[in-house]
Amino acid sequence: MRALSLALAVFAAFAPHSSGAPLRDALSEAKAKLASGDARVRRGAVGELARVGGAEAWKLVLGALRDPDAQVADEAQLHLALVSEPPLRALLLGKDGLEAKEPLVRERVAESFGRLAARPPSEVLAAALDDRESSVRRTAAWSIERLARAGHFREAWERELVEMSALEAALSAQLAREKDPDTFATLSLSRAALLGETRRKDLDALAAHKSTPPRAAAAIAARHAPLDDALEVLRKLATDSSVAVRIQCARSLAALADARAARELVALLERESQLRAKWLYVEHLRALSGLMHRLDPRPWRAWADALADGALPTPAQGKDDDGPATSAFAGLPILSERVLFLIDLSGSMWEKRSDGRTRKEVVAAELERALRSLSPQVRFNVAVYTARPAAWKDKLAPASPKAIDEALEFFAKRSDRGPGDFWGAFEFALEDPELDTVIVLSDGAPSGGQRWSLELLEGLFVERTRLRGVVLEAVLAGASKRLVGHWRTMCASSGGRVVEFRLD
Repeated sequence: MRALSLALAVFAAFAPHSSGAPLRDALSEAKAKLASGDARVRRGAVGELARVGGAEAWKLVLGALRDPDAQVADEAQLHLALVSEPPLRALLLGKDGLEAKEPLVRERVAESFGRLAARPPSEVLAAALDDRESSVRRTAAWSIERLARAGHFREAWERELVEMSALEAALSAQLAREKDPDTFATLSLSRAALLGETRRKDLDALAAHKSTPPRAAAAIAARHAPLDDALEVLRKLATDSSVAVRIQCARSLAALADARAARELVALLERESQLRAKWLYVEHLRALSGLMHRLDPRPWRAWADALADGALPTPAQGKDDDGPATSAFAGLPILSERVLFLIDLSGSMWEKRSDGRTRKEVVAAELERALRSLSPQVRFNVAVYTARPAAWKDKLAPASPKAIDEALEFFAKRSDRGPGDFWGAFEFALEDPELDTVIVLSDGAPSGGQRWSLELLEGLFVERTRLRGVVLEAVLAGASKRLVGHWRTMCASSGGRVVEFRLD
C-alpha cells in the first residue's frame, strides 16, 4: 500500500471546522484527557475530540483505536463513522489506520467504513481488501456490502464508473486468490451487492462450492436474485447437508414473500430433522401467514397449498405461542437439541441475596432444573466466563443422567471472578461445529475483553453468525432497558429471544 504517502500528502489540507481560541482550548483539553490514567476520562475525551473535528483531533481518535482499554477503543471505533470531510478519510490509510501493526486496529478501521454516512473513496476500501489478515479482508468486504445495501454506490456507477470498476476489480482479484472459506463467502456477497445484482452464474458457482460458508452465501444472495432464479437455486440448497445452509434457505424463502417460496419453506419443514431449524422455519411461516401453528407441518402445508401464486399479502400477526415448554432455563423455552448454556460469572453473580444465597446459587438451581428436564436425545454443554471462558466439555455431550450430574458439579465448583468478556466467550463457543444454540445468562453489560460496546456487537454478531446458522438467546438479570434493547436486536437477528429474570 502507498497509504502513508497519500496521508502525508493530504494532511496539510486539513483544518478544524472553525478557528479561534475556544476551539484550540477544547482540543488541548481533550488531548490532555486522552493521556489520563483513567479509562473513563479517556473515553470521554474521544467523544470530545470527535466534536472538535479537524485533522489533529481525528488523528488522536484514530490513535485511540489501540487504547489498552476496550471501552476507549470501541468508543473511537464508533465515532469514526462521524468523519465527514473526504480528505480526512485518507488518514485511515496511515499508520494509525490500515497500516497499523495491530490486526485488531486495522479490523476496527475496516468495520467503521460500513457505518459512514457518506461513501469513502474506493481506493480506501480496496486497500483494506488487500490486508494480510483474513479477518480484516472479511470485515472490509462486509463494510462494502453494507454500504451497497444502503444505496451508497447507486449514483457512483454513473458518475464515477472508472473508480467503481476499479473497486469491483479489486473484489474480483481478491476472490480469485482467497483461501479462507468465510472470507471468500463474504467477498462474494460484497461483490454481488456492489454490482447491484446477483448473477445466476455466481449463484450456481457458490451453491456448488465444497465448503459450507460459500453455499450459505449462495442462499443469502439468492434473496436478491430474480424470483425464478432464486427459487431454483434455493430448491437445490434446501436439501444441503449443512443445517446452516438450510437455515439461510429458509430466511431467503421467507424474504421473497411469494406463494411458491412459501410452499418450498413448508417442504423444508417437512424434511427437517434438527429441532432448532424447525422452530426457525415455523417462525418464518408465522410471520408470513399470521397463523400460529407449531411444528406439525400438515396445517402449514394446507395453508401453503391454498395460496394463489404471486406475492403474499401482509398478514395480521398473532401472538407468540410455542405451547407449554417441556424444557426451559430461567423462563426461556429450550428449542434446541444442540445447546450450550453460557453463564456470566462476573461482578454481581457473587452478591448475596436477603436469604443468604449468592446469585450463582440461584442460577445453579435454575440450571439443574433445566438440565434435568432435557430429553435424552439432546446434546448439551455448560460453560462459564469472566475474563476467560471455561467449558465442562470440549464439545456437546448427550444429556444422560451421569453427564448432567457432572455438568452441575462443574458449575458448582467454578469460582471464577473478574470482568466478563462476552464476545470472547461467544467466539469460544462457536469452536464447536455441532452447536446450533447458545443460551447466555448475564447482567447484560460486557465488562472485559476486546469488545465492550453492544452497539458495535449488534453488527459484528450478524456478520459472525450468518454463515454459521447459530442462534443466540439470552436470559438477562437486572439489565437496564437500554441493554435489553441491544440484546433483543442482537438475538432477534439470529432468530433468538430474550427473557428477563430476577436474581434478587
